[in-house]
Amino acid sequence: MGPEQIRTYQVCLINEKKLNARTVGHHTAALRFFYCKTLKRGYPIEEVPYPKAPRRLPTILTQEEAVRLIDAASNLFHRTMLMTVYSTGMRRAEMCQLKVADIDSDRMLIHIRQGKGRRDRDVPLSPKLLETLRQYWLWMKPKTYLFPGTVNGSRADKPITPRMLWEACW
Repeated sequence: MGPEQIRTYQVCLINEKKLNARTVGHHTAALRFFYCKTLKRGYPIEEVPYPKAPRRLPTILTQEEAVRLIDAASNLFHRTMLMTVYSTGMRRAEMCQLKVADIDSDRMLIHIRQGKGRRDRDVPLSPKLLETLRQYWLWMKPKTYLFPGTVNGSRADKPITPRMLWEACW
């Protein structure tokens, strides 16, 4: 098979079999592996490009949906986690690594350490989130990590896993 046949095969996968671009990319990678590793032949990379996957915008909750989600939290721990992520826009992994010392109530900022790209940044702290964080702190009294994890069912001074946020949504 030459480049024209491979391109025809890609077009067939997209148009006739209705596969998405990522799946066709997997097929193309498999063909490349077959040519290079199994047959020990050159593969025409320039002549057979990978299909581009369309970029999709994420689905964003409306304000009412976010309020319903936060209000449906089963306890103060889950509610505080959901409010923190929603209010600050931080990622799950960043929320898990958040420490008590990262909350600056005087300047109304939350310091996120080693976020995406290993960069530190500050995000605004809303008064409502600060009030909830204070209630949470009085109840939980976390030492190092704002959201401490558990070991064998007991609270430990280690961060929670990013999966905990998903559990808060159930």
